[in-house]
Amino acid sequence: MKPIHLILVIFTSLLLSSCSQPHNPKIKLAINPWPGYEFLYLANEKGLFKQAGLDIEIIEAPSLAEVKRFFRQGKANAMTSTMIEAVSLAAQHKKSISIVLVTDYSNGGDMILAKSDISEFSQIKSKRVGVELGSLGSFFLHQALAKHDLALNDIEMLNIEQLDAPDAFDKDIIDAYVTYPPYSNLLLNEFELQKVFDSSEIPKTILDVVTVSSDLVEQNPEWITRFHRAWQAALDYAKQHPIEANNIMAKREGISADEFAAAFQDLKVLSANDQREILSPKGLSQNMQQVCTVLNETNSINFECKALSQFLSIGKISD
Repeated sequence: MKPIHLILVIFTSLLLSSCSQPHNPKIKLAINPWPGYEFLYLANEKGLFKQAGLDIEIIEAPSLAEVKRFFRQGKANAMTSTMIEAVSLAAQHKKSISIVLVTDYSNGGDMILAKSDISEFSQIKSKRVGVELGSLGSFFLHQALAKHDLALNDIEMLNIEQLDAPDAFDKDIIDAYVTYPPYSNLLLNEFELQKVFDSSEIPKTILDVVTVSSDLVEQNPEWITRFHRAWQAALDYAKQHPIEANNIMAKREGISADEFAAAFQDLKVLSANDQREILSPKGLSQNMQQVCTVLNETNSINFECKALSQFLSIGKISD
């Protein structure tokens, strides 16, 4: 064989080999403090993403609003959030994203804390309520008000992010606030507040998800399966080494290991096996449409919800 022919054969073989190898995208995952997301942080700390053949960088953010900003600005191509941020991002910025994991659903973890003179939720009428607008807070507050036959125009709603809530209470800017752990722990420890509503009153409504730029997962259909494998490995590690795992995850949350463990009484973490059922049109589409409708009603977005599936899709799990 002539040298030139040999070179062509080698080059062709290398080209075919590279084409047959699945693309492993670089994922920059923005993650904010929330107990259900911490297993992703644990997976990164214990090298479980690498073991599953994934290239994932964790980008820490202080709040859901900041996570969404990171994604919108291109600093991240994946994010943890509630369904509310995922729908909002898709609708407002026409970002094509795919839901690849439902980490948990809130069953008491999301809450509304009020000053001591407000003893029950009905007394919130005409009060000043702090909330992260266009995020989980506005949707959650809408649902809480509707549950008690109230509407948004029955309160004074103020846009206040989680990190600013202590200052807002301290300066008497708000009477109540929509929050979640670890921020709720910090507020309860610092001020005389009480819980007047939580997500256990609207079960399976607040879903926490991981979304990724659709083009990245489309390049490698097996990526979601490997991601689920790493997720389950983190859940298993936490079960086998609870003290170590809780200490690692609680430290990032800025709360004690006992407080972190207690937070799981108020949410249901979903395993890798749960994903096949919930990551289906039947499992998520109703929640997606409900969220979209409420965000339109609260003027958080201006979007035709029938078109949502063009920008927010449900990741397919390979067999």
